[in-house]
Amino acid sequence: MLLLRPLQRLILNATAVLLVTACGGGGGSGSSSGSEARGVLKGTIEIASGTRVDADTALNLQKQDLEVSRGSPLKEPQNDVDNPFPGNVIAGGYISGRSGTYGQAGSGRSYPRDPSDAFRIALNEGQQVTINFFPAPLGSGKQLPETELRLGLVDEPATSAGPDSSGIKSLRANADGIHELTAASEGGPVRYVVRATSLQQGEIISPASGGFLPGEAIVTMSQGSGSGGGVRATALGGVNARAQRALGGGQFRMRMPLERQAVLPADASETTLRRETLAWIRELRKDPDVAAAYPNHRVRAQATPSLDDYPSQRWHYKQIRAASAWGANEGSSGADISIAVLDTGVLRTGDDWHRQLAPNIRCGLECFDAVNDASFPDDLAGNYHGTHVAGIAGADSKRVGVIGVAHAADILPVRVLGGSEGSIADVIEGVRWVINGRNEPRADLINLSLGSQSANPQLADVLRDAEAAGITVVGASGNAGSDQRFYPAAYPTVIAVGATDCNGKRAAFSNFGNWLDLLAPGGGNVNACYSNDNDNSRVYSASANDQRQPVIGGLSGTSMAAPHVTGALALLLEQGDVEPALVRALIREGEVSRGDGTFDVETGRGLLDAAAAADDFSGRAALAPDPALIRLSSDEPVMDLTLEQVGSPDQSIAPPSVDVAGGGDWFKVTGQFPDYQVTLEDEGVPPGVARNGVIRVSYQQSQRSYEIPVTATIADPLAERNAGAHFVQLTPVDEGNDQLKTIQKVVEAENGRYQFEFDTSDIKPGEYYLIAGTDMDSDGAFCGPGEACAEYPVTGQVEPIEVTQTMDLDVTLETAFTRPVDTQADPGYRRINDQ
Repeated sequence: MLLLRPLQRLILNATAVLLVTACGGGGGSGSSSGSEARGVLKGTIEIASGTRVDADTALNLQKQDLEVSRGSPLKEPQNDVDNPFPGNVIAGGYISGRSGTYGQAGSGRSYPRDPSDAFRIALNEGQQVTINFFPAPLGSGKQLPETELRLGLVDEPATSAGPDSSGIKSLRANADGIHELTAASEGGPVRYVVRATSLQQGEIISPASGGFLPGEAIVTMSQGSGSGGGVRATALGGVNARAQRALGGGQFRMRMPLERQAVLPADASETTLRRETLAWIRELRKDPDVAAAYPNHRVRAQATPSLDDYPSQRWHYKQIRAASAWGANEGSSGADISIAVLDTGVLRTGDDWHRQLAPNIRCGLECFDAVNDASFPDDLAGNYHGTHVAGIAGADSKRVGVIGVAHAADILPVRVLGGSEGSIADVIEGVRWVINGRNEPRADLINLSLGSQSANPQLADVLRDAEAAGITVVGASGNAGSDQRFYPAAYPTVIAVGATDCNGKRAAFSNFGNWLDLLAPGGGNVNACYSNDNDNSRVYSASANDQRQPVIGGLSGTSMAAPHVTGALALLLEQGDVEPALVRALIREGEVSRGDGTFDVETGRGLLDAAAAADDFSGRAALAPDPALIRLSSDEPVMDLTLEQVGSPDQSIAPPSVDVAGGGDWFKVTGQFPDYQVTLEDEGVPPGVARNGVIRVSYQQSQRSYEIPVTATIADPLAERNAGAHFVQLTPVDEGNDQLKTIQKVVEAENGRYQFEFDTSDIKPGEYYLIAGTDMDSDGAFCGPGEACAEYPVTGQVEPIEVTQTMDLDVTLETAFTRPVDTQADPGYRRINDQ
């Protein structure tokens, strides 16, 4: 998957922040009279449920007379082994195979040797444990040291996920019980985050890499606001017609007014650019004619090119039974089915397209370049990502080289990624072009081998419109090797595709989770899949060399997995008309994969079976669940579940049986078809324990069935939560004002929360940011990747506080090792003095 492009030097290298409403508390201002007047800014930092901390981090705070990390470091990583961490834990820590001193980025601070940490965690069979590693110090640019992860029942042999230098590893518990997790480092300092629970929607561990384009916004106008003729300049703070571009559907790509950009210093930091953009977007949202306004996020595609003189597609097509599909139904080929590939375009040489794709491309004047607003989307990306993806979906079979899964399908290249990067606005415009307004859609399928961790509601809206228009959308699940959601694949109207290696196993880089639909070949596992005679660690398709000459090239990634599914679905649609909701139902029931309707977080509904997909499903009907995932908690112990018929309205469906399978006694299902209630049974889920189960739906005399994932977590006891010692700062908004100084305190957790208080009587009045976080590797920075962080009013959306010498303000923040999905930059907060 590839990044989307920067607009101008002013907005290069910026990052994003999640825009949510403030949860911080307010307060009144007031003071006593006379010389005894005293200003107070105090507050509470709540700790997110399940949060724990390594007891022997690199931080030594004996100077502050605090109990944290005495001894540099402590001998035991977990103080109380008789009180294991809960199964929904997210814990931060520090390890280092040696002691030493940080260089310039760490201001010469020293770090201790702590080669391994061991924790005891209460896990259920099949539960995933994931650990993210982050090299220290902040901004060092150093590679990760060799690390290892081991997991097993206490007093039993442990399985290992290392050693290597990857930034993320995961293991699966093989039984219920108390497990010991060991993380070890062979090298320099590294901070880490362990979690034995799925991330919630909108959460990540480290800053997301995509970011947004500072100075830009995607604005959706309210109905009746006159949006068809452009957006009012007064409504959008001085934006004029040249600074806006209609995306369709009442949506506009907007640029910040030039007069507002002009007040920013030429050398404005990324943080300043980000904050100013978000402040502008908050103003846009207040306008009565604006229905929604969000940053213009970047999306990313991840693949590594490797050229070869000959095709080597046997492994991935054998895996999905492509040859059998091509022989089915008198030769399935995807004929008369159109696939829109929204990507970097397709290579054009002279007046023609790549020779492997030229017979398939149906452009004329009908293809589209959303990046340059042109008709011929030429692939200018260095690894020819879009050309490669299009070739997997539908390269012509009559040319020597490669063949696509749907080799007779029509390919419509739509350029939404400019070179190596671009924006969500371009993706939205590309999807709108395919939808084609009230006319017949230009394609039956859309392939999106791109995305980011940012959940953009406006992109979700246009993808719902695509489904309503009858277009089936397929997306890549992402290459982070984690269960973190990746968008647009994680949207409910998109089919999320993970990747397999040459052995049919989930590729280590492929994202997984309860939002995954199925797997398809994507490569990876070089050690097992590469030899001198054959490289099966990559997927082969159309590509180009440095001279832009057509060749066959190998790439790996979930970007390659998605078009396998898109091509197979073209074979399905070739046999008869099937609406998108029914396509998803067929996948859910294992009809187009080597599955039986069972669900697994690693594989979804199983490995794609193109031969099974090349069947006639027209005229079929199915029962689809709404929602497709049940997530229960102490805050939401009951959820409604509806089973609705999709597909042919003429087919009669027998009332289903709905059974709890694999869930034990911790939830129950009540109600009658089509409306049910799923209820958490509190006594079946002890505090702090994560549960995973399924609801099995069977119908048509039990000949059709599938599973709905169910998860539940009861909040852990408040007093047991701890995120480590926090540095709490008031930092001047105006970094250039020498009169304003940063004020800092250090606090420890007491009864699951932090308390702090600043006497503002002696603080120079002005605007300050209120921030807090950990520095577990003691490199002098806090709130970095892998460390807990809190910002006022909401982490990821820091806003100024007007500090006065007579103020009286009480606020509330929340700290966690997770962060909002749009927090795209490491904030780079630094400790002051020698604390």
